[in-house]
Amino acid sequence: MTELTRRRDKDAPREKWDIYYDDDVRVGSIGQRAGVPNHVDQWEWKCGFYPGCDRSTGGPAGTFDQARAAFEAEWVLLLPSLTEADFQAWRDQRDWIERKQAMWARGEKLPSQQQSSLMRCPCGATFDSHRCLVIFLQLAEDPIADLDC
Repeated sequence: MTELTRRRDKDAPREKWDIYYDDDVRVGSIGQRAGVPNHVDQWEWKCGFYPGCDRSTGGPAGTFDQARAAFEAEWVLLLPSLTEADFQAWRDQRDWIERKQAMWARGEKLPSQQQSSLMRCPCGATFDSHRCLVIFLQLAEDPIADLDC
């Protein structure tokens, strides 16, 4: 069985550890809870990942060791239900986010964010909507003109 590894989340305001499977898929976390009274459990654990895993569980714990034990018990139940495709879905999403953020860092836009005047007619023809007036005038002159549409 591939071992789980923990890495400290240096961006978290409180102590938090991300848990990875196969050294690259983040499958959960263990960390200190925020905004809870001092007399309740100060730690929490989460087991599951998105996309790829349909089930995600978690809960409070009194100590780090209790949270780790609860996570490991849940992981033993969850792992047999997962396939390589589940882990690959998470990796694909992670890679897409990296590519998207790299484009934005370079000042580029995603294809869906680029303005375009091209449109598709119900018949399947592509046309430039900025040329609508030209097309309208052509139709006014010759109503039966073949405009590839």
